Amino acid sequence: MTKPKIANICDFCAKPIDSEMEYSLQINQKGKKGSKGRFTKADNKADMCHPCFLEICKNGYKPDWSTLVKNADTGKWDILDEQEKLD
Repeated sequence: MTKPKIANICDFCAKPIDSEMEYSLQINQKGKKGSKGRFTKADNKADMCHPCFLEICKNGYKPDWSTLVKNADTGKWDILDEQEKLD
C-alpha cells in the first residue's frame, strides 16, 4: 500500500499548493545592525505557490533565472549557457 501524496502548503497564503509550478525560497536576514562579518539564514526553505509568486512579481520582484544541469562526469551542477538553452 502506498502512502498518499500530501500537497505542500504555501508558507505565504497557507493554502495547499496544487498548481503545476511551485517555488522554494531560501530566507536570509539582512540589515541587522552590528552584524558585520556575520550571516544569518534559515536552515529550512519556504514553499510558495504560483499565485503568491506572481503577486511578489507584481510588487516589483524581477527574478534573474539561471538553469542548472548536472554534469554526468563530475556530479556537480553547471550553469546552462543561454545558447545551449536554444539548442
